[in-house]
Amino acid sequence: MGFAMRGRQSSFKSEDSEKEPVKLTRQKSQRSQSRGRFGRTRSKSRSRFDVRDVPEQTAVEEVNKFVQYKKFGLYATEISRVIAIDEIPDVEHSHQVVVKVKASTVTLNDCYIRRGIWHDTIPLPNTPGFDVVGTIVNMGVEAEAAGYDYGEAVACCCRTGGNARYVVLHYSDLCSVPGDVDSAQAACVISTYMTAYQALHRCKPRGPRETLEGSNILITAGNSPIGQAIIELAHRAGASKIFATAPKKYHEELNAIGVCPLPMDAKMWLPLVHGKMDIVIDSICQDGYKSPHQALNYRGHLIAIGMNLVMSTAEIGHCGTPFDVIMQRFKSGFLLSRTTRYCPYEWSQTKPSEWKHDMEYLMELLSRGKINPKVSKRIALDAVPYYQQQLEGGEVEGLVVCKPW
Repeated sequence: MGFAMRGRQSSFKSEDSEKEPVKLTRQKSQRSQSRGRFGRTRSKSRSRFDVRDVPEQTAVEEVNKFVQYKKFGLYATEISRVIAIDEIPDVEHSHQVVVKVKASTVTLNDCYIRRGIWHDTIPLPNTPGFDVVGTIVNMGVEAEAAGYDYGEAVACCCRTGGNARYVVLHYSDLCSVPGDVDSAQAACVISTYMTAYQALHRCKPRGPRETLEGSNILITAGNSPIGQAIIELAHRAGASKIFATAPKKYHEELNAIGVCPLPMDAKMWLPLVHGKMDIVIDSICQDGYKSPHQALNYRGHLIAIGMNLVMSTAEIGHCGTPFDVIMQRFKSGFLLSRTTRYCPYEWSQTKPSEWKHDMEYLMELLSRGKINPKVSKRIALDAVPYYQQQLEGGEVEGLVVCKPW
């Protein structure tokens, strides 16, 4: 897993960057001239946490735009609004970094959060966007002391806030991104490929010299973006046999990439793999993780990375998170033996060093063309609510990325 990580990059490759807008001269308002004490200011007296001056933004770049909803709801197009204001966020604390967004993801996780059924409390109003890639335009002294630089390309699993032109992040949540990668593909690496990689390499307890070579792996919903990423990385790691459940229309495609396709119904696939799997990665929770657990051999391990079948029909409970969601999370986290519950945002917060190491490794693989996230749609900010509903209705497949400029 060793690699030589490139030095920090200042921007993304030219194919991915937008045309520079014509610089306009206009009168700055009094409010713009005197920004907060942690941000860009023209005052001679600087506070202890003040940051250095950065180049003036152009007129177009100073218009921030973001998706927002003020209440939880079932239909994204009814409750979401796209808002534009003529001021970009400022640094208010020394640990903050203002990132100009190049790409952010639109995923089912955003839909679950919007519906109020996410397992954590999400404050309102909220801007969706689980993953974000961009460049640093402003920061506090803690971020500067950590070695980050203006214009540096960074990525973050932020859970919320990504579907915007600018986002404020904690510097400790950032990972460096090679400047020669496509920003849309880089955004897809953050949750999708990290979930795949860490489910394969981090979640199952293994000896220091134990690898995936010769392992039998079962993936539920192998046709999904995460399922495809797991298959790609499992092949790279030398897995012996990969099984994947999927609707019948995907079986020929799975066969073509060396995967043994199985039907979606657990009652049909379990007799074929019962007690034979070294690793089972389940994202749907069809029967409370019962069948995936029974597919394990005596040394096998189950990684629960989601419960899409439960979440798709869940309704907001009296305390927010539906009872069934709470029970399944508790079951996978504490009751089932040889089982690990995985959430990319939680792992980024609880195991930051491991997260950053793995993220930079995957970004380096992306830079070298060793992995290839397939972006199905690149959309504007205004289209985010519509594509959230399309994802929930199964009308669009693959990875959807928002390009805000």
